[in-house]
Amino acid sequence: MGLASAVPPAAATPPAAPLAAVLEGGGAHCTARPQNPHWSSGAADRRILFKTRVSCSGTYPAVSVRIDGQLLRGPLVGPKALVAVSSGEQTVRGGKVATFYTPLAGAKQVSAPGWYTGVIRGRIIAPQPRNLDDGHTQTVLLE
Repeated sequence: MGLASAVPPAAATPPAAPLAAVLEGGGAHCTARPQNPHWSSGAADRRILFKTRVSCSGTYPAVSVRIDGQLLRGPLVGPKALVAVSSGEQTVRGGKVATFYTPLAGAKQVSAPGWYTGVIRGRIIAPQPRNLDDGHTQTVLLE
C-alpha cells in the first residue's frame, strides 16, 4: 500500500485544530502528536517540515511504531497538493519520546512559502500490531 493511499481522502481538508493520533489496548498506549509545519531552524538551507512526537506507556518496556507522514500545500478550505511524504519506524521506550520528520532529511525538500498542513497515520508494529488514529496539524501560513 503506497503512502498516498494510506491517508484517507477526508484528510485532504482537515479541521483547523491539531489532532493527535492515539491507540490504547493490548497493554500499550501510544500518542502521536504532529506539530505544525514550520521553517527548519536546524538546516543550513531554508526548508519546511513538520515533526511528529510519539510517546508510549503501558506494560511493555518498548513499542515499535511506524509513522507515515504527508505534507500538504493549500488553503484551510479547498484542495491541497501533496508536496512531501515520509515513512519511518522507531522503537519508543517507556518514558521517552521519538521524533519523526516529514519530509526526511535525504528526501525531496519543500521551500516555497504558502499554506501547509501535516497529516499522519500511525501503526504499532510490535509487540501487538494495531493502527493508531489518523492525526493532523493546523493549516498554517509560512511566509
